[in-house]
Amino acid sequence: MCEKVLVEQDGVKSAIRIFDRYTRAVAGPTPPQEMEPFTMEASLLIRFKSGSARGAHQLRVRLEKPSGESSQLVNQAILFEGEDDRGADVVGGLTLTLDMTGLYWFDVYLSDIRITRVPLRVVYLRNVTN
Repeated sequence: MCEKVLVEQDGVKSAIRIFDRYTRAVAGPTPPQEMEPFTMEASLLIRFKSGSARGAHQLRVRLEKPSGESSQLVNQAILFEGEDDRGADVVGGLTLTLDMTGLYWFDVYLSDIRITRVPLRVVYLRNVTN
């Protein structure tokens, strides 16, 4: 999870401002007791190396909220071809509506096998000012 992914003319990618924690700070004389829903822009860079895998495989990314509720964010085919060190990069721009504090998980599946989980902890910081 990062702020953005740069893709240079030669195909080299750079993940900018990598994070796994986001603090939502709200200041004012009477900030809400509970965090109000907000929208966050982010990018997810997933890099696979094929090893012995060949051909098309289905990639899915599911978001699991702290409440346990989940939704699918990505569902696309990726292709593994060539040598073992070849692979596939997937760059996803995400617009997330975050409506609760706690730990969000991005579950990454390849051909219905969970490969990894990417965490995002959302913290609400309420600053009362005079």
